Amino acid sequence: MNASEGAAHSNPELPALCTHDVLSTSDLFYVHFDERGCSVTLGFSRVHGSEGVEFFLRFPGVRDVRVRGWGAPGQKDVHVERAADGTVQVSASSDGSSLRFRAADATLSRTRNFRAEWSS
Repeated sequence: MNASEGAAHSNPELPALCTHDVLSTSDLFYVHFDERGCSVTLGFSRVHGSEGVEFFLRFPGVRDVRVRGWGAPGQKDVHVERAADGTVQVSASSDGSSLRFRAADATLSRTRNFRAEWSS
């Protein structure tokens, strides 16, 4: 899948970061609904030792949004799957909260590496 913001929607593959193992062991720290583009952007963060990475997944053409409560940033049970009709089904849940929606596609819109630990 093209990692640029305006990636073409012809490729049926989801970004490699969309696996349940990667998303559910990352901290979901950012959720942005953009009514102008009818999209949702989810931001995740992962830390391994002193290195970390943030990545943002953008979902254009969003519909059927359901939100029930919302907990603090942190690990959630996150699923991103391509449905038989070609849409992308997304769910993120934790105790007492859930987010679900369908989207036309999923793109990796941005990544950023950072130092997670500074030594003196």
